[in-house]
Amino acid sequence: MKLHIHFMLMAALVFFLFEPASAQRTRSTWDPSSSLVVGVGGGVTKYFGEFTDQNFGGVGQVYVKYIIIPEIGIQLDGGLGKYVFNRRIKEKFKGNYFRQFHRDPVFEGATSINDPAAWKESLKSNDLSYAEFRVLVNMFPRTYFNPYLSGGIGYFRYVNKDENTTVEINGKKVPLLEVNLGGKPFDVVDPANTNNVMGSGYSNLPDDANTNLIVPVSLGFDILFNELYSLNLDFTYRFIFGDGRDYMDGFGREVLENFLTIDTRDKIHEDEAPDYWGTATISFQVYLFGSKDSDSDGLSDRTERDIGTDPYNADSDGDGLIDGDEVEIYRTDPLRPDTDEDHLKDSEEVAKKTDPLKPDTDDDTLFDGDEFARGTDPFNKDTDADGLWDGDEVHKYGSDPLKKDSDGDSLNDYEEVNTYHTDPGKADTDADGIPDNEELARKTDPKNSDTDDDGLTDGDEVNKYNTDPLNNDTDGDGLTDGVEIKQVGTNPTQRDTDGDGIMDGDDKCPTKPETLNGFDDNDGCPDSRPLTEKPIKKGQKIVLDGVVFESGKATLKPESESVLDQAYETLVNYPKMVVEIGGHSDNVGRRSFNKRLSEARAQAVKDYLVAKGIDPSRLKVYGYGPDRPIATNRTEEGRAKNRRIEFKILKVE
Repeated sequence: MKLHIHFMLMAALVFFLFEPASAQRTRSTWDPSSSLVVGVGGGVTKYFGEFTDQNFGGVGQVYVKYIIIPEIGIQLDGGLGKYVFNRRIKEKFKGNYFRQFHRDPVFEGATSINDPAAWKESLKSNDLSYAEFRVLVNMFPRTYFNPYLSGGIGYFRYVNKDENTTVEINGKKVPLLEVNLGGKPFDVVDPANTNNVMGSGYSNLPDDANTNLIVPVSLGFDILFNELYSLNLDFTYRFIFGDGRDYMDGFGREVLENFLTIDTRDKIHEDEAPDYWGTATISFQVYLFGSKDSDSDGLSDRTERDIGTDPYNADSDGDGLIDGDEVEIYRTDPLRPDTDEDHLKDSEEVAKKTDPLKPDTDDDTLFDGDEFARGTDPFNKDTDADGLWDGDEVHKYGSDPLKKDSDGDSLNDYEEVNTYHTDPGKADTDADGIPDNEELARKTDPKNSDTDDDGLTDGDEVNKYNTDPLNNDTDGDGLTDGVEIKQVGTNPTQRDTDGDGIMDGDDKCPTKPETLNGFDDNDGCPDSRPLTEKPIKKGQKIVLDGVVFESGKATLKPESESVLDQAYETLVNYPKMVVEIGGHSDNVGRRSFNKRLSEARAQAVKDYLVAKGIDPSRLKVYGYGPDRPIATNRTEEGRAKNRRIEFKILKVE
């Protein structure tokens, strides 16, 4: 019984050893349904009975399987082989070993268990044959490693060589024990005198006792190399039924245990402890007729597994074409919904009659899917017949492949690209405010926003300033139109903007007319005569005659501006000059009031000059009041002279 358990444990161990490999080998599912499997192989046999030991026999087998559904199959198998065992028992006799059917020393048998003849006599190698029908239950039938269980029924025939035992005496084989099954008598013959019958016996087994019903149960493994060939490992244990179920070893346990005391030991016996046997085989299998098409897509499951598609999904990639049509008719990839990657499913291309194997059917550098999305014709390189390919219009020029004049500038896209080199996607290529076609009519450059390079765009010249976009100095005054507009502020269509008779290009003050006062009358600028025409020296005092204020206030009267402007011109002409602006008064009234008033009036003069642009750091203010008169205060005329603003030159350089 222990070896029975060892045999089954060995089978279970193989299962667990191979199971991880199955996970690695499994690439996809498959359906072995309707497959006819033919297998040829061999292995070892193992006898289990009263004399169970470590000896193994050999066996060869052939079989045919039919897979009804992936999980269920049937099998017919048969085989020929030998089973081997050593007929010794060591159970109730401690250190003594006994041999079944050992020959008495009278018949030149072994005298003891240690006699070498005992080993020769006890080792048995008997023939067997079998035929079986099994039902298979596949555990993982859709993978490349499939453990299975099976059970069935069959017949088993064996030949126990004790039935016809001979002994060789003087070179001649002499029958020692002639056993006849079926209850027929047999004799034990004297080897020295074959006519001398030493004893008689009979078999209590029927004629067919060596042909028995068997029930095989097994654990096995199918290891697929591919869907045509596989390796099979099978571990089968067989139960024996019938009158000869304990006859594989020729003797039953009951007789063995009482062998020395049973006087009918020359008979063949059996008892209630039947024998068993098993096989461990390895076979090569071939799968035939496995061309099932589970999803009815026109491809066999085997073919689908070979190419990687799903044998249970007629449209593996979901593109609207069944896998068989993709492979056999359209030559598209059944694993990719868009074989040519043109943004159209293969089924859409078939329906629209574009080439599903070519992303750009008309070779215009636009994918077919993009053409349908844009509304262009995937069979016509130039949908709008403007002379430009659709792909170039989209990718290169940015124009509309559905319009001959994409930007609406009355120029054909082809002309813009190849003749005028303008942008067919922009009505105003240079963005100067004039459409390309108008520029061509005006003869301005549609690619240059400032054709005459005067600093003004052609559009501004035409639409805003009314200047000539082909002439950078429209009025010919020596100033470019852009300078007149942006820098000087003169009119680019008038030579003398301020009308002083001096052209703007020669006029230092082109927006202000010249003051004809005999002083620099040709520079074009308004001016006044300077405070003094003599060279100005440090310490020099200059009275600003004509600067007058409101009575008792520091508010300048308007008539003072002409004199102050002369002072301004002097300061401009002497940019490093620093002056003190002194305020003076007469002696009428309180002295303190006059000092404050004179200083306030000096500050008013400074404020005027600073407002004109003179740096305030060049102007110092001081109020002297009545302290420095230049005339008598006794007369009105004298007091008027004392009420004055006086420049004192502090620095000239």
